[in-house]
Amino acid sequence: MCGLAGFADPALVGDRAFEVAARMLAAVAHRGPEGDGAVHRPPVTMAHCALPFVDPAARQPYVSASRRTVAVLNGEVYNHRELRRDLARHGAPPRGGDTGIVAELYEHSGGRLREVLRRVRGMYALALYDAGRGALLLARDPFGKKPLYWTPVPGGVAFASELTALLRHSACPREPDLPALADYLTLRAYPAPHTALAGVHKVRPGSVLRVEHGGRVREEPGGGAYDELRAAVPSGPRRKIPAAAAARELEEVLDRAVERRTTSTAAPLGVLLSGGLDSSTVAALARRHREGPLPAFTAGFEDAAFDESGPARTVARHLGLDHHVVRLGGTDLARAFTEEFPRLDEPLADPSLLPTLLVCRAARDAVRTVLTGDGADEILLGYRFFQAQKVLGRLSFLPPRLLDATGRAAARLRPGEGNLPASAALRQLARGLRTPAEHRFYASTAPFGPRATAALLSPPARAALERSGHRPFAELDALLADLGSLPPLERAQLGVIRHFLCDTVLAKTDRGAMRHALEPRSPFLDRDVVAFCAALPPELKLRRLTAKYLLRRVAARHLPPEAARRRKLGFRAPVARLLRAELRPVLLESLAPNRLERHGLFDPAAVRRLVDEHLAARADHTAGLWALLCFQVWYDHALRAPPDRARPPLTDLGRTGEPTDDGREAGHVR
Repeated sequence: MCGLAGFADPALVGDRAFEVAARMLAAVAHRGPEGDGAVHRPPVTMAHCALPFVDPAARQPYVSASRRTVAVLNGEVYNHRELRRDLARHGAPPRGGDTGIVAELYEHSGGRLREVLRRVRGMYALALYDAGRGALLLARDPFGKKPLYWTPVPGGVAFASELTALLRHSACPREPDLPALADYLTLRAYPAPHTALAGVHKVRPGSVLRVEHGGRVREEPGGGAYDELRAAVPSGPRRKIPAAAAARELEEVLDRAVERRTTSTAAPLGVLLSGGLDSSTVAALARRHREGPLPAFTAGFEDAAFDESGPARTVARHLGLDHHVVRLGGTDLARAFTEEFPRLDEPLADPSLLPTLLVCRAARDAVRTVLTGDGADEILLGYRFFQAQKVLGRLSFLPPRLLDATGRAAARLRPGEGNLPASAALRQLARGLRTPAEHRFYASTAPFGPRATAALLSPPARAALERSGHRPFAELDALLADLGSLPPLERAQLGVIRHFLCDTVLAKTDRGAMRHALEPRSPFLDRDVVAFCAALPPELKLRRLTAKYLLRRVAARHLPPEAARRRKLGFRAPVARLLRAELRPVLLESLAPNRLERHGLFDPAAVRRLVDEHLAARADHTAGLWALLCFQVWYDHALRAPPDRARPPLTDLGRTGEPTDDGREAGHVR
């Protein structure tokens, strides 16, 4: 786990290349506080800051034994022992940590990076320079657990773990991307390959980009970027297997995934325990593979409607965990917002990022890595939305007029507070009744739908968006383009996986944890677990209206009965009240007309109406105002402040020289 930055830039050579690399790396130093280094192999410069797990002595960037390949990797390879043994059998020296294994396997494969990555079990963002072929390769794991941004520069590209680092390269654009902003207002996140800035991109999950001399960028042939995401919901026949046998297999495959993530490192490890089914099951299985106390960390809210610390405490006591409850009040949450959100690499309007930051900060005092329950709801149909989708399938015979009347009746329900009360769920359902199954989750939860977004934008921005031909679900539609026969429930599931899981849930976990140099690991997104769940018939995941049916059978063997039966609440924060109380001054100041006029993207009068109605409790505009506030505080900090041109207080990051015994370039420091 670490941070990386670099560029293929013919204009940057010698000392100047190292100065720019140092400045970029300083922006992501929180990801790797235990050493840094860089290699300059014209025209490519790579820099890395370390949070090592497998081999603390194996610093990056890694230079291969042949010196033809230089690589930096952010993430973990859980099957590194198996891959190392394979290298040894084929006569390649198994040197270095995870990065060295991937680089040497790449050379041994004859430069077929996709072939290598198909064998890797883990999470990663990778930059690899093949000097013999004159190509820079950028890659992300299939679900995009680790971020990787890039932008064209004259004659090449710059790349980094965070947008904040790219902004320290003089060629990085600094103008907001209007169509991507419209996506953000619907999806709560900037969907890959788009970012908050026009001309800056994310590497798509599961994609390999090849940058050739001259700066030409193309996706490598040999598989689409979303092949493994499609495999999460296959369109072929499903297994016919009794529920009892399926539960045993699920426990076995999930247990192996937990074991990989607990035994691949001796570093202190804990669990983010929400009190829900997913993280509780992971904690129960982790107890099998770690000796001694297993720390667990839970957010405890002062607002009882959001607090799950009681159920979490019951699970921790049952499993014998070393339980830590991080108590969070309005003042704590407001302080975290003002201190952290302006400095995030790009806006993310998921309110649960706020408590995630605080729980991860507390966890880092005791452990270096944590297991999470991320991914279970998506691959095992755990959200209430999937229950609603199943009900909608049964209502599809109703005439459109009656469907519309049902939606209008639900929309008139009074908004509620707390963790997805029934009234809120029904109101959300009403917003998505007449949309395609794969769009419905977002239509029902969007801060602003397409029409509401148009009304929110300033007239010039609205006209520019119309000229762009923007389609808010273009990436999702491309993913589903050749899966026309997929049933509506599975289309809805793949829709949730593509944006909410990849762009929101995993981005939230990565940002919340890595702000404090804490590594999160997600056993439910292990390749074997995903493949096993995908092959199951839907009724073993959502039986009647019982969500995660099969996982509940597994949990019943390890958890108290009330924990195995407990319905999903969701990990959220009391944002509606925060905006009316502790964050009220920040809201009024940040969304004031003079602030909005700096970029001219929004209509100040339209925004003011939302603010006034929410503060007076005449309407609940929590989702929309939170999205606007997250964007505005980021904009004011990231784009209004002068670009950082000062050299950071880092020692000389290294010089290209003769390789050392462990495959690193001579001069690598700290």
